[in-house]
Amino acid sequence: MNRPFKKFISVLLASALIIPSGWIAPTAKAATPDIPVLLYHQIVPTATQDTQTSVANFRKHMKYLSANGYTTLTADEYVAIIKNGATAPPKPILLTFDDATPDFVTNAVPILEEQTPKMNAVQFVVTGWIGGGYSMTKSQLDTLVTDHPNISIQNHSVNHAENTWNSMTQSAASTEIATANTYIKGVTGKDPILFAYPYGQYNANVQAAAQANGIQYSFKVGYPNNGDHAMGRHYIQKDTTLSQIASWIGGPTPAPESGTTVYHETFASGKGIAYESGGATLTPVTGKVFNGNADGAALYVANRTNNYDAADFDYSKIGLVNGKTYTVTVSVYVDPDVTVPSGAQAYLQTISSYGLLANANYVAGEAITLTREFTVNTTSDTKLRVQSNEAGKEVPFYIGDVLITEKSDANVVYHESFDSGKGSASQSGGANLEVVTGKVFNGNADGAALYVSNRSNNWDAADFKYSAIGLKDKHTYTVTVSVYVDDDVTVPSGAQAYLQTIGSYGLLANANYVAGAALTLSKEFTVDTSKDSTLRVQSNEEGKGVPFYIGDVLITEKIGGVQKYLTPIKDIYTNDFLIGNAVSSADLDGSRLELLKLHHNIATAENAMKPDALYDANKQFTPGAADAIVNKVLAEGLQMHGHVLVWHQQSPDWLNTSSGSPLDKDTALLNLQTHIRTVMEHFGNKVISWDVVNEAMNDNPSNPTNWKAALRQAPWKAAIGDDYVEQAFLAARAVLDDHPSWDIKLYYNDYNEDNQNKAQAIYSMVKDINDKYAQTHPGKLLIDGVGMQGHYNINTKPNNVKLSLEKFISLGVEVSITELDISAGSNSQLSETLSNAQGYLYAQLFDLFKSNASHIKRVTFWGLNDASSWRAANSPLLFDKDLQAKPAYDGVIDPEKFMEEHNPESANVNQANATYGTPTIDGTIDAVWSGAPSIPINRFQMAWQGASGVAKALWDDQNLYVLFQVSDAQLDKGSANAYEQDSVEVFLDENNEKTSFYQPDDGQYRVNFDNETSFNPTSIANGFESATKVSGTNYVVEVKIPFKSITPDIDMKLGFDVQINDGKDGARQSVATWNDTTGQGYQDTSVYGVLTLVGKATDPNSGGFVFIPPTGNVVNKDGIVTIKPVVNNEGGRVTGKVSAENLKNALEQAASAANGKKQIVVEVPKQGDAKSYEVQLPTQSLKGQENFVLSIETENATVEVPSNMLSNVTVSADQVSIRIAKASTDDLDAATREQIGNRPILDLSMVVGDKVIAWNNPNAPVTISIPYTPTAEELSNPDSIVVWYIDGNGNATAIPNGRYDTATGTVVFQTTHFSTYAVATVVKTFGDLNNVPWAKQAIEAMAARDVIKGISANSYSPSTFIKRADFIALLVRALELQGSGKNTAMFSDVPQTAYYYNELVIANELGIVTGLGDNTFKPNSNISRQDMMVLTARALKAAGKQVEAAGTLDAYPDAASISDYAKDSAAVLVKSGVVNGKNGKIAPNDPLTRAEAAVILYRIWKLKS
Repeated sequence: MNRPFKKFISVLLASALIIPSGWIAPTAKAATPDIPVLLYHQIVPTATQDTQTSVANFRKHMKYLSANGYTTLTADEYVAIIKNGATAPPKPILLTFDDATPDFVTNAVPILEEQTPKMNAVQFVVTGWIGGGYSMTKSQLDTLVTDHPNISIQNHSVNHAENTWNSMTQSAASTEIATANTYIKGVTGKDPILFAYPYGQYNANVQAAAQANGIQYSFKVGYPNNGDHAMGRHYIQKDTTLSQIASWIGGPTPAPESGTTVYHETFASGKGIAYESGGATLTPVTGKVFNGNADGAALYVANRTNNYDAADFDYSKIGLVNGKTYTVTVSVYVDPDVTVPSGAQAYLQTISSYGLLANANYVAGEAITLTREFTVNTTSDTKLRVQSNEAGKEVPFYIGDVLITEKSDANVVYHESFDSGKGSASQSGGANLEVVTGKVFNGNADGAALYVSNRSNNWDAADFKYSAIGLKDKHTYTVTVSVYVDDDVTVPSGAQAYLQTIGSYGLLANANYVAGAALTLSKEFTVDTSKDSTLRVQSNEEGKGVPFYIGDVLITEKIGGVQKYLTPIKDIYTNDFLIGNAVSSADLDGSRLELLKLHHNIATAENAMKPDALYDANKQFTPGAADAIVNKVLAEGLQMHGHVLVWHQQSPDWLNTSSGSPLDKDTALLNLQTHIRTVMEHFGNKVISWDVVNEAMNDNPSNPTNWKAALRQAPWKAAIGDDYVEQAFLAARAVLDDHPSWDIKLYYNDYNEDNQNKAQAIYSMVKDINDKYAQTHPGKLLIDGVGMQGHYNINTKPNNVKLSLEKFISLGVEVSITELDISAGSNSQLSETLSNAQGYLYAQLFDLFKSNASHIKRVTFWGLNDASSWRAANSPLLFDKDLQAKPAYDGVIDPEKFMEEHNPESANVNQANATYGTPTIDGTIDAVWSGAPSIPINRFQMAWQGASGVAKALWDDQNLYVLFQVSDAQLDKGSANAYEQDSVEVFLDENNEKTSFYQPDDGQYRVNFDNETSFNPTSIANGFESATKVSGTNYVVEVKIPFKSITPDIDMKLGFDVQINDGKDGARQSVATWNDTTGQGYQDTSVYGVLTLVGKATDPNSGGFVFIPPTGNVVNKDGIVTIKPVVNNEGGRVTGKVSAENLKNALEQAASAANGKKQIVVEVPKQGDAKSYEVQLPTQSLKGQENFVLSIETENATVEVPSNMLSNVTVSADQVSIRIAKASTDDLDAATREQIGNRPILDLSMVVGDKVIAWNNPNAPVTISIPYTPTAEELSNPDSIVVWYIDGNGNATAIPNGRYDTATGTVVFQTTHFSTYAVATVVKTFGDLNNVPWAKQAIEAMAARDVIKGISANSYSPSTFIKRADFIALLVRALELQGSGKNTAMFSDVPQTAYYYNELVIANELGIVTGLGDNTFKPNSNISRQDMMVLTARALKAAGKQVEAAGTLDAYPDAASISDYAKDSAAVLVKSGVVNGKNGKIAPNDPLTRAEAAVILYRIWKLKS
C-alpha cells in the first residue's frame, strides 16, 4: 500500500479509537476556559479521503470562525492561558494540523491569512517525514517558520510509527520525542511545548516521556480531555459539516447548506410526523429556547429506559426517495437539572440497518446539533431515528428542529472570482494574465477580474485544466463565464469571444465582442478526457487582437440523470449473452427505469419473488407485488428471470418447520411440491428461467466430492433430508412436463462459487443428480443450469472464477452469472486506485465471460447503482450513487482496452527468514529463538485494529517451528467458530507455487490461547504440536509443523503467512496478518509471503550442523556477480546491508568489462508496504580506489553507482546508504501533477545514519533506470516520455538525457546529484513543421526536453539560419556539459550579460570553442555546416560520447570543398551517423538552419555514453 493511502487508512482508524479513561491516571485537570481544539490533516482542492478537507469547505470553516468572533491561538498563547492563567481573548480556539503535508503551505496558509485578523495555527510535524514526499520539503518548512510567524511548529514524533505508542516504553518514547524536539528547535530556535500522539495512541509511559521532555500538553484524537497529556481534539474529516463544528465549539448554528428543503419540522403545530419508538413518550412543548431552536417550540422525548426509546421519522412520510442524497440536521437539548451519565450521547440513525449518521455528547443545559449527508437506501432502511447510545438510554431530551434538504442537481465544483489571484487559470500562447480590481460589469459585481492581453493569435488566451478544476471524465457540467471588453477598445467586425474545449477544439459557446459591454458564455457539456484536457476562453480569428476581462468562472456538475450517450452494455454483448439487473419497484420508474432499459434486456426481482414475499400472514398466496414487477418489466420490453423457489432464508417457517422443529418428511415434501407448482404455474412462461434452489452448499467444504456432507444445515434439509435439492428440481420439472410449450430453464444458484472446494461440491451434486435423472430420462437434464452469483471483491482471483466456470461448463449445462458485483472501498467512498482496480477486475471477468459466451446465457448485475446495492458501503456496481458511470463501466464495455490502459499495481510480497534450530514446544521462549528475525504481524484485514504481535520461525530437517507473541486487550473464545476466537494461524505452501487454490502440500493451522487446535484441511493435524502460555491478556504460542512434501534445505523458499484473530463478545473484531490483506488465505496460497530457510551450515569439526547468522550472500551466475544482502523492513523502511567482506568477495569473482570496470549487482527483493529502499555500502569502497559500478536493483528503480561516487565528499561514517523512495506529487502545482499523472516519481538521497546528506559529484554520474509501462499513445511516440528534476520549491526542470528504453522497459537518465525525479509525458509541436517532415521528430523530442524552444508558442521557424552562439548554447544544453566554475578569459565580442554567456564559458573552458584568432567569436554570425561539425565533434569528445572512428567522405561530390580544419570532424560525424549530408552533398559552407540544428542535436542525443 502506498504511504499516503496507508496514512489515510491508519489515521481514519485512529479516529475511531476509544481509549478508556481508567487506563491512566490524569496528571492534571484541564484549566478554565475550556478551549476547543480542532484537528485537520490535508487541505486539498477535492477531498476524496476521510483525512482530507476540501479547500472550499476549509474556507467556509475559517470564515465562520472569523465571522463569529473566534480568536485563534498560537502554541505559546494556548499554554499561557491554560497553564499560567493568562487572560483569554474572546472565544479562544486552537487550530491544529497534523503531518506537515505540502498542501498546508499551498492551500491552508493562504486561507488562514486572508481572514481579518490573520489566523494562527499549530502544525504538528513528523520530523522524519520532512522531504520524504508525503510531508513538505525542508525548504517549505523553513519558509513557513521565517515568513509565517502565525504558524507554530510543534512535535508529532520522528517516524509516526503505527500501533507502537500505545505499548512503547518510556525510554523509547523519550528518545523519539527528544530527537524530534532537537530537529524542530534547529528549525524554529524554540523548544516545542505541544505534542500530538501518532494515530492518537498513547500509554502512561508515553505521557511521562512527554512531560519529562518539556512538553506542556499532549493531544490525542477525540474528547474528553483526560489531563495535560491526554488533551482532546475534534477531528475534522471529509464529510464533517459546518453545523457539526459549530455544535462542537458552542457556536451559533450556521445557515443551512444550499439545497432544496424537502422536510422542515419546528413542532410549532404539534408532533408532525414524528412517532414513538419503544416506550418513549413524545410531547410537543413551547418556550424551550436554545441554540438551533429560536422559536421555543420543541418535541420532548421522555419515559426512556432503552436506547431505542426515541422519536422516529418514516422516509415515506418525509418524502425521501430511494437513491437520492439528503442532508439532515437535528437540534437537541437536555435540561440543566438532568444528570447525564458519563459517555452518554445523542444518536441520529437510519433504521433498520442501524447506520450511525451522527452522534454527540449530551451536556446538561446545552444544545447539540446532529447533522450528516446520506443517501437513501430503502432496501436496508425505512426511517430516521433520534435516540441515544446505551449510556444515554435514560436521558430525556428535546428535539428543537429537524431540517432535511435534498442535494441539488447542480453541484458547484469550481468557482473563480479572481479575488485572490489567478486561481487555476494559466496562459495560452503569448497572452499576459493579470489580476485586476475595480472592474465592475454585469456578471462581475465584486470588480475582481482576470485581464487577458498581449493577444496576437486567437489562442492567446486563458486556460483552465480539467485536472486543476476537478472535472471528471464522463461527468456532465455547466460552465458559465462572464467576459468584458473596455469601452475604448476598437473591436473588429465579426470579432467574437469563444469558449472551447482543447484539444478537440470543440466550440461550447460564442458571442460578439461589444466594447463597453459584458457578455456571458455558457454551455452544458460532458467531459471526454480522451479528446480534451482543458477549457479555454479565447477568441475567433477576427478577435485575435482584442484584450478582454474574465470576471467570473462558475462550473456546476449535473448530479444524477442517465448518461444517454453511453454505449449500452446490452449492445456490446448482443451476440454473446443477455445483460441483466436485479430490480425492485423503485427501479421501474423515472431515471432508474431509463438506466435499466438503456443497458439491460433481462431483469431479476431482487426480493419480490422470494417465498416470504409471496405469502401473507395467513399462509395465503399473494403475488401482487411480484406481479406488478414482472408485468412492468415485460411491458418495458425486457425478459424476466425467476428468483427463487427454494431457499433457507426469506422463506415462511411453516413450509418446513412447526414450533421450532422440522416437519415430517411427507408433509414438508408436499409443501415443497405445492409451493413450487403454485409459483411456477402462476407466473407461467413470463419467465425464461428459475432459480429452483439457492445456496444449498456450505462454504469451503473439506471433502467436496462428498457433496451431501457439504450441504448446508438448512430447514428444508432437516425436514426432507439430503435429497431435498433433487426433490425440488423434480417438482419443478414436473410442472414443466405438464406445460411442454414453456421454454424455461431450471437453475441451481450459489455464491462463493470461486472457492474451488465449493465449486467441486456443486459440480459433484449437479453431476450426480443429472446422471441419476438421465438413467430414466435418457438425453435429458434435470438441472439445466448453474448460476454463479459472482459476489466478488477486488481481491478475487479471476483464475478461480475461470476454473469454476470451466468446471460447470463441463457438466453440459448452461451457466449464468446471476448476481454480479465487486466490492471495493468502504463507507461509500472509493478512491481512484480502488476504482481502477475494480474496473480492472470487471474487465478481466468480462473478457473471460466473452471467451466462453457460447456456454453463458446471461450476466446479471445485482443492483443498478451503488446507492441501491445491498453492499452500498463498498460501492460495488458500474454506476455511482448519482447514476454516473464509473471506471467499472469502462472495464465492462471494452475489457481489452481497459486492461491495456490500467495495468494494476503488482502486489508487494513480504519476505522473511527462518533460521536453523530446534526449540522445545512448551510455550516458553528458548534461547534458540533469539537468533531468528522478527516477523511483524501488523497488516489488518478489517476496519478495527485490535490484537497484534510478532512471530519468529525456525526449521530443522523434519519440521517448521513458529513462535507467536501476541498483545491483546482481552481474551475471548465465546464463539463456537474457532476462527472467531482469540487465536493465531499459520498458513503454509511448502512448494511455494502460489496457486489460487489449495494443493496437497498446503495447509492452515490454528491455535487459540487455550491451546485448542483446528486445521484446514483436517488431514494435516497429524504430527502437529503446540503449546501456549498466557500472561494477563497477552499470550505466547509455539507450534511445530512437520514437513510433508519437501526435504528442507538452505535457501529453500516456502509460501508462508501468520495471522492473529482477535475475538470479543463472541465475534471476531480484528484480523492481523504478516502479508495477506485479502482474507483469502484459507483457500488461496497466492496471497502468502515468502519464508526462506537460512542459517544452516556443516560444522567441519563435528560433521553436524551449526547456526550461521545470515549476512547476505554472493552469487556468480552466468558471469553476473550478484550480492544478495540480508533485508530488514522496519515500518516500511527497507534496508539491505552490503558488508565490506561481501563486496570484496564479489569484486574478486567479477571480471573487468571492456571499459576496465567491474559490474556488481546488488539485489534487494520487493517488500510489502515498502516506503523506501536503502542499501548500506562501505564508505571507503566509494572513494575511487577500485574501478567498478554497483547496480542497485529495487522495485522502484535500478541505480548504477560508480566507485568514485564519494571522491569529493568527506564522510566519517563506516557506512553510507543510497535511499530510493517513492515520492508524492502533493506539493506540486496542478499542471505539473497532471503531466506526471500516475507515472513514477522518486526521491533519491544519500543517508548517513538517519541523516540525509547532500551529494553532488560532476565526475561521478549515477545512472537511474525506472521500470515503466507506457500507454499505447506513449509507445507511438516514446520520445515524449521525459524525466523531470523537481527542486525543493516544486519546480520541474527537464533532464535532457532522460529517455524511454524500449529494450529494458525502463525510463533511463543520468544525474550528478540526488534529489526528486519524475517521469512525465510532454508533447510539444509547432504549426510550421509541415515542410520539414524529416526534422519534425527531432524538433519535438528536443523541445519536450527544453533543449530547444520555438520563437513563439506555435512557431519554430525551421528554415531560419542559426547563429554561432545559439548553436553552442544548444550543444552545451543537450549534452549537459559542465565547467569547473573557474574564471576563464572570454572573447572580446561576448558581453557578460549575453543570454548565452554561461554556455559559452563552459564551451571555452572545455576547448570546444577557440575563437577566430583575434579574440573574437562573432556570436551573432550564422554558423556554417562545417563549423557546426567541428564544434559538435569537440563537444562529443568532451561529453564522453562514443563515436565511430573517422570514416570516408568519398560519397559526397563536394567533399573537397571542406576546409582542412573541418575534415576530420566531418569524417567522424559522417561515420557515426550524426551528419548524413544535404541533398546528396556535404554542403560545408551552407549556413545551418534551425531544423538542421535540431536534427544534429537529436542524433547526438541518441548516441550512447
